[in-house]
Amino acid sequence: MIMHKTEIGGVRLDVPPDAGAVGEAYRAVTAAARAQGADVESVLVSPMRCGGTELRVVRDPHWGLMLAVALGGVFVEVLQDSVLAPMPVSSGQVRRMLGSLRGAAVLEGARGSEPADLDALAGVIARLGDLAVALGESLESLEVNPLLVQGAAIEAVDAVVTWTRKD
Repeated sequence: MIMHKTEIGGVRLDVPPDAGAVGEAYRAVTAAARAQGADVESVLVSPMRCGGTELRVVRDPHWGLMLAVALGGVFVEVLQDSVLAPMPVSSGQVRRMLGSLRGAAVLEGARGSEPADLDALAGVIARLGDLAVALGESLESLEVNPLLVQGAAIEAVDAVVTWTRKD
């Protein structure tokens, strides 16, 4: 599985809406995946989205399910700004996690951008956490990246679920 498709050339952005451009983007994405040894079963075409919040639930061998919340994209990697909590979590806990991020001002509407509805965002993240708990012991990780937030509009743009291996 390829977790970060952009790093292998597996994502094409701002593709013009014509058959030739879409076909070329498809060929480039599938070739990039094949070069990594991945089989491509399908390709997702969706509207261009920017920004967002990253959510990841991981099963730690000692702590169990852990929720990681961060600003999406390069922020989580470059700024190393994320917050962890053991699962399950309430929306109040998630709201406090969001407020404790060093980049919280981005969510609050920095430099004239639209502020996120932090209570709605916290509720969505808590419900995704409930889903992770409900998926049971076979869940290894659930990653939503990005969880696009524009005011009160919240959209999961991409998600990856991995399962523990049964020997």
